[in-house]
Amino acid sequence: MKKFFMMAALAVASMTASAQIYVGGSLGYNSVKATEDAEKTSTFSIKPEVGYNLDENWAVGIQLGYTSADDGKSTVSEFEIAPYARYTFAKSGIASFFVDGGIQYVSLGSDAKGSTFGVGFRPGVKIAASEKVDLVAKLGYLGYKSANDDAQVAGYAKEQIGFNIDNTSLEFGVFFNF
Repeated sequence: MKKFFMMAALAVASMTASAQIYVGGSLGYNSVKATEDAEKTSTFSIKPEVGYNLDENWAVGIQLGYTSADDGKSTVSEFEIAPYARYTFAKSGIASFFVDGGIQYVSLGSDAKGSTFGVGFRPGVKIAASEKVDLVAKLGYLGYKSANDDAQVAGYAKEQIGFNIDNTSLEFGVFFNF
């Protein structure tokens, strides 16, 4: 029995020694004035992220997020939690191409109430700036999102399904490897 526990402890220790934890995230700010007479809408977001590399191709992680949009009349806050599994499918030099598959839950606050839920995929690219620092960009979303009745009152679509690539889905981040 002692040998079994020693072998199990050795297996766990060897897996932990070769594992890499990454920590980082993204910040965003956007200011839009749609027309000359329209109010300016300002959006701020912060999305910290932590993950664990299981091997060369697979990682698991979670992204937490806070976004605030203010159009001068009302403020909408979004609190997000998005666990994911990441698969790296191609590597070329310092660049790695990946896809994150996961779920997303968003709770609305401030002048809006309700929540949304989504499941989907986000493609991305990682550039190894050094052994300890990676630059990551994610663009697009392929999946399904739904909003409850309260979120629909705030202007969120009841259901969305599809693929989108536009500047609102572009996200840059810096990650540190441990």
